[in-house]
Amino acid sequence: MKFIDGIDPHSPGRALAMALNDLEKRFGIALTIHDCRGMLSDSAGRPLFPGRNMHMHPYCIAGRFKQENWNRRCHQQCMVEAEAVASGAKRPFRHDCWKGVAELVVPIERDGTLILLIYAGGFRSSGVEVPECIPPELRTIRSDMPEADDLLFEELARELLLFGQGIRHYLDLSRDRRGVPAGNADRIRRFLEDHAHEPVGLAELARWMNLSRSHACHLVKYHFGKPFHVLLLEERLTRACNLLRTTEMPLKAVAAAVGFSNEFYFNRLFAREYGRPPGEFRRREKIQAELQ
Repeated sequence: MKFIDGIDPHSPGRALAMALNDLEKRFGIALTIHDCRGMLSDSAGRPLFPGRNMHMHPYCIAGRFKQENWNRRCHQQCMVEAEAVASGAKRPFRHDCWKGVAELVVPIERDGTLILLIYAGGFRSSGVEVPECIPPELRTIRSDMPEADDLLFEELARELLLFGQGIRHYLDLSRDRRGVPAGNADRIRRFLEDHAHEPVGLAELARWMNLSRSHACHLVKYHFGKPFHVLLLEERLTRACNLLRTTEMPLKAVAAAVGFSNEFYFNRLFAREYGRPPGEFRRREKIQAELQ
């Protein structure tokens, strides 16, 4: 009898990345994992899917940062507009790109919160016109894409929904979250993970735990040695670091994604915590990653 290696629950990133590669080869597509809230890291803070937060299909990436307005249009359609649709529909849907290709967008939730989007593409659509600005070499790439087909989309949606739930599962395991939290410390951590990106405070935590505000305050200080607003800030800034390392999201979008309503307030707190503003932090992290 020969056993097959499973997935390390404490560091699942490598196995999950291999599973993504297998799906891409089987369907002849590229998969993008958009971390909506900066949560996709293991217990050591390592991103689960480095390099997968941007559409890397040759048709999508070619010219994006060289042609005028291409990056802006891609960001507006595939991040802002697609995420808005996903937040409302909360089920897989077909999204048509301004470049004349289609993709499947699969939202993954946890407790009603959109935590990630899986994009699968691109697909060629019959009868869809390609903009005149698309050069011949990209038109050739498009002609080799699989044809957009409803049955294919349904099959792929089912697989990606299951895969997304698997990501959720291993994300919880890597953070020592098994099932329903039992202790008060686990319940407080769960609340932070599920709601840190929302306008919450100690009062909301107390209601969620069915406790008085003073009792909730006492539990937080007893288990963590610091007040709730400090825990909340630490969670938000940790997520911001993850997004800064793994995405090209504008700083304003990063701030909003992790729970800051004011970009300037976010910049000031980030610089106070890490000794440099978020833009400089991102540049240094990118240089360090390239050197490694």
